[in-house]
Amino acid sequence: MRRRYWLPGGALIGVGLVLRLFFVYLHFAGMFLMGVGAVVLLFGLVDALLPRFVWLRVVRLVMRIGAGLVALAMLVTGIAVGVACGGSKNPEADYVVVLGAGVNGTAPSRSLRARLHAAQTYLETYPNAVAVLSGGQGKGESITEAECMYRWLTERGVDPSRLWKEERATTTAENLRYSLDLIEERTGQRPEHIAIVSSAYHLLRAQLLARREGVTAVCCPANDMNTGYSVQMVVREIFGVWYTLLLGNL
Repeated sequence: MRRRYWLPGGALIGVGLVLRLFFVYLHFAGMFLMGVGAVVLLFGLVDALLPRFVWLRVVRLVMRIGAGLVALAMLVTGIAVGVACGGSKNPEADYVVVLGAGVNGTAPSRSLRARLHAAQTYLETYPNAVAVLSGGQGKGESITEAECMYRWLTERGVDPSRLWKEERATTTAENLRYSLDLIEERTGQRPEHIAIVSSAYHLLRAQLLARREGVTAVCCPANDMNTGYSVQMVVREIFGVWYTLLLGNL
């Protein structure tokens, strides 16, 4: 493989790995850098293996353009998520919306536990904040995600009066909309500013959807270090973010 491929590809993967392991606020950006590096290395491998026949030059050109577009989309989205997660120096808000994730029967999944740890830390840091626990009941779940979060947090000493359950949402857009509706129902006014707790890969889209609801949101990323699951969700979020930006809500 030519040096013009393996050198930048390896460098991108190395930088991405460092961000992934040591900087939680740049966790998602690190995943994208690793993905971009992998695309560069893959193209270099294909370029080295294909004979230099005239018709295959067209194949290489198409692959080059496609790889460039994919890498650009990944990089732009990763940087945007990094800015969204790391740009808020003071994440304090009266209300923090905790976005649900999978529940295994009645127990939180690994991803949901990471979000709950982040939510617990947030509530300890800001003792006047109220958490809206948002998530309905999905397939394989014996209780709603909101109820699972409520039980987990109260078992660890969080005052139940600071935990409001929103148990209807099945999408991120509904998480934000129904949580804001609940706050308005209980207080008589819709907040202009909230905090959102979720996995790092999810926060940019959540922030965009909150903006569509007329509120500004600061991001509180959960430190979920499950690499295999994160890779799957990174791919999903590439499409989710661009769909939200260009077409509508998810």
